[in-house]
Amino acid sequence: MLDRRKLWLFALLTACSILSPARSELVPGTMDVHWNEGSEDCIKNPQPPIQVHRYDADTFILRESLCATYEAPFIYLLIGKTKALLIDTGAVADPKTMPLAQTVISLLANAGSRLPLVVVHTHGHLDHRSGDDQFRVLPDVEIVGTDLASVKSRFGLADWPNGIGQIDLGDRVVDVIPTPGHYS
Repeated sequence: MLDRRKLWLFALLTACSILSPARSELVPGTMDVHWNEGSEDCIKNPQPPIQVHRYDADTFILRESLCATYEAPFIYLLIGKTKALLIDTGAVADPKTMPLAQTVISLLANAGSRLPLVVVHTHGHLDHRSGDDQFRVLPDVEIVGTDLASVKSRFGLADWPNGIGQIDLGDRVVDVIPTPGHYS
């Protein structure tokens, strides 16, 4: 029988993920974005594989194209002073079809430097972690497993699901809040 705790979502919700550590207030940014809606015929009307929206100087929202995957998952890149955090790696593994790692590394380079990258997942379903292998081959990348032991250990959640863990990116702390969900 599966451990009942494994029925909880291995969530890494990033409530407060765009908080200013000085005041714990939302950092101003823009959600003035129109997300691509895909196409009835993606061969005749191809779409870029990834759409990138810059919320602010240190926060990017990426979305995989509906022409590449019906899931069209959202992926988040948060940049601190000493590390960057990627939340999810999407539904498409092939870097030729979905150049996620290349896009993330370019965004980090454009932001000023190549910081160490921590990859986390909201949960372990394939549409949230299929791109992991694109990052495994890169230097200075830590991919946190989706199993309960990995999540508890990496984020200091000894009394799962109670408490809040943290990821310190350097002048940007992200709270990790365990929540119930649909992953076992």
